[in-house]
Amino acid sequence: MTVLLIAILAIGAGLGVLVIRRTSPVAAQLLGLGATAVVAVLAIGIGPADATHVGGMAISSSAMLRLVATVWSGSLLLLAVLELAIGGTAVIAGPALVGLGAVVLGLGIPDPGTAFAAFAAGSVPAILVPGAAAWLGRVDDPERFTTLRRGTGAVIAATAIAIVVVAWGSSPVGPLGSGEPLTIEDPDRAIALGLALLAIAAAVVVRAGLIPAHQWAARFMEGASSLAVPAALSWPTLAFALVALGWGQVAIGSPTASAWLEHGIIVLVAVASIGFGGLAAILHEDIEHVLGYSIVQDAGIALLAFASLRPEATEAARNWLIASAAVKTALAGWVAATRWTFGAHRLPDLKGWARRSPALAVALVTIIFSAVGLPGMAAFDARASLAFEAVPGAFGWLVLIAAFSSLVYLGRLLAVGFRSEGGPVAHAPSPSPRWAGARPTGWSSGSVVLVARDVPALIDANRAPIVATITIGLAAIGFVVAAAGVSAG
Repeated sequence: MTVLLIAILAIGAGLGVLVIRRTSPVAAQLLGLGATAVVAVLAIGIGPADATHVGGMAISSSAMLRLVATVWSGSLLLLAVLELAIGGTAVIAGPALVGLGAVVLGLGIPDPGTAFAAFAAGSVPAILVPGAAAWLGRVDDPERFTTLRRGTGAVIAATAIAIVVVAWGSSPVGPLGSGEPLTIEDPDRAIALGLALLAIAAAVVVRAGLIPAHQWAARFMEGASSLAVPAALSWPTLAFALVALGWGQVAIGSPTASAWLEHGIIVLVAVASIGFGGLAAILHEDIEHVLGYSIVQDAGIALLAFASLRPEATEAARNWLIASAAVKTALAGWVAATRWTFGAHRLPDLKGWARRSPALAVALVTIIFSAVGLPGMAAFDARASLAFEAVPGAFGWLVLIAAFSSLVYLGRLLAVGFRSEGGPVAHAPSPSPRWAGARPTGWSSGSVVLVARDVPALIDANRAPIVATITIGLAAIGFVVAAAGVSAG
C-alpha cells in the first residue's frame, strides 16, 4: 500500500504546486517541500512485501523501487531547498513530484505498456513547466516553443514506440502471445526478434536524448534551470530504460549469433553517445552543457545493456542508471549553486571558484570521485561490466576508456577553480559564514523574541555557505549510491 500512497501523494501534491505556483509562490514552495519530505519518509519505509491491487492490477515493491524512491525524493528535497535558497520561483518541486509519483507507480506495475504511459504522463510537466518558465517573456526568441514542442514530442514518440513494441510482443504473433520464445530456427520470427530489439532500443535513444536524437535535450539544457534537468532527463530515463530492459530480457532474451547486425547498431549508437557526449562535455565552456552532455554519456553507457540483454548486463545497467542519476542530480545542484554564487556559468569567468568557496570544491571532488569511482564500487564495476558484455576484448577496453572521460571534463571544472581568482569570482560576495550583521539587537539582549527575529537576517547573510552545504549533501547521496548500488535498497 505504501507504493500506491507515495504515488498518489507525490502526484497530487505536485499538481497542487503547479496550480498555485503563479498566484502563491511561497505556499507552492512550502507545499512542495512538505510533500517531498513526507514522500522521502514513506519511501524509506517501503517493505519488500509491500503490494496492493487496483482494478485487478498488482502494484508491488522491490529493492530497486525503494532505492529509486528514497534517493530521488531525498535529492529532490535538497534541490527544492536549494531553489528556495537561491531565490527560485517554485519551478522545480511541482513537476519533479509529478514525475516521481509516475516513476514509482510505473516501476511498481508489472505491465510495461502501462508503465511507459505513466512515465510519459509524469515527464511532460517536467519538460514543459521549467522550459516555459525559462522562456517566459522572451518573445524575441522564436525557438522557445519549438524546443518545448520537440522535448514533448520526443517523450511521446519514445513512449509510442515502446508501447507498440510491447503490444506486439503480447500479440498472437509476438514471443509472449504465442507462448513460444523466438528462435534462430525460425528465420521470420528471428527477424521480428531483431526488429523488436532495435525498436525498444530506439525508444530509449529518443527518450534519453542520445545521439543522433540529442537535439531536443541539448536545447532544453540551454534554457531551463539546471535544477530541472534531473526530473526531465536523468530519473525518467532511468525508469524508462529499466522497464525496457526488463521487457527485452523476458520477451526477447539474449541475442543469438545471428543478431550481429542489431548488436552492432546498438553498440554503434551507444559508443557514439559515450564518445561524442564526453567530447562535447570537454569542449563546452558553460557548465550547463557539461552537465547535459555528461548525462548523455551516462545514458549511452546504459544502452550497451541492450546489446546483450543477459541478466548480468541488466543488473549492471540497474546499478549504473541509479548511481548516475544520483550523481548527476548532485552535479545539477552544484551547477546551480556555482552559477548563483559567482553570477557566471562559463569556465573563463569561473577562475578561482574553488579558492573562493572550499565547500563547493568539496562537493565537486565528491561528485568526481562518485562519477569515476574505484574497483569495488557498484557504479565502477557496473560500467566495466556493461562495456565488456557488449564489446568483448580489446575494443571493450577502448569503450571503457571513453567512458572514463568524465574524469577529464569534471577534472577540468575543478582545475579552473584553483587558478588565480579573476572576473566575477573575484568580485563575488564571500561564501564564508558570517555572524555579524544579524545579531546586534537580538543576540546581545538575550530576548528570545528578538533572537527569533534575527534568524531570517542570519540566514540571508549566510545564504552562500548554506547553498554550498546543500551541494555537499547532494554529493554525499550520490557517493553512497555509487558505492553501494541496488543492494543498499
